Order: sequence, then C-alpha cells, then structure tokens
Amino acid sequence: MKRLYLTLWVLLVITTITSCRGNYEATKAAYEKAMEAAVERPTITPETPTDDAISEIQPMVSTSSATKERTETVKPLDNATIQAYSVVVGSFKQRTNANGMCDQLKEDGYNAFVAQNAHGMYRVIACTFATKEEAVAARKEIIKRYPANYVGNPWLLIQK
Repeated sequence: MKRLYLTLWVLLVITTITSCRGNYEATKAAYEKAMEAAVERPTITPETPTDDAISEIQPMVSTSSATKERTETVKPLDNATIQAYSVVVGSFKQRTNANGMCDQLKEDGYNAFVAQNAHGMYRVIACTFATKEEAVAARKEIIKRYPANYVGNPWLLIQK
C-alpha cells in the first residue's frame, strides 16, 4: 500500500513539473516574439517643414500680469528681518522640508529664510523688499530661473 502511494506521489510530482514547463516555454516564446516586433518597427522620418511652418520653438513663458498675493502675519525664524513685501516660493507643514528648500536658495545667492504663520505653516521666503514693484520683479526673475516643479507658483506675501 505504501508502495502505491509513493508511486502516485511521484507521478503527481512529475506531472506538475512537466505542466509548468509548457507554460514557461509558451511565455518565453511570446516574449521573444514581442521583442522581435519591437525591433522591427519602421522608423518614421520627420517631414521637411514648409515655408509657413514654425522654424524655431520658443519656450512658453507665462505672460500673466496677475500676481498672486496674500496678506498675513508671519514670524521669521533664525533672526531674519522681513519687510513689507516678500516673495514666497514654498509653503510646508514640516520645518525640515522648508529648511531644505531654503538652503538650496541660499546656495543660489538668495537671502532666503523660513517664516511661520499663525496656522503653523512654514513659508520659504526667497527675498523681501520695501516696495511692491521690487517684489514683483524678483518674483518674475525666480519664475524664469527655476522650473515650475521646483518652486511652483511663487506669490507675494504682504506683511500685516
């Protein structure tokens, strides 16, 4: 009886191993066929532009004159001095994140500092000015200098 169970168990193991082998070979064949199809794709050559086609691509720059502004009271950390108008490039819940962005701006030559508002948010201020015109000009320069995925959309902070 033990011999019968042992024989059945061996046959079951052999059947299981050979059935998996077939799936592996089918999968491998399908993969190789897909790779050949990817290699054999025709190359598309660009058409020569006509006279009325655009010959030079210009970077897209936002020409919006509307500057996002917010009036709030913030307390500068690290003994920084804040003036009436500031350019905020980041707002974070955690001070560590704000300090990281601030350090990068300092390396790039800005007098950046971190300030905290009444709700506990940490504002990364790139620069601060006495007049609104100077702050708007600095905001435009920051937008041109940094990609949107780094500073987002800088805004003006008007200190209460």
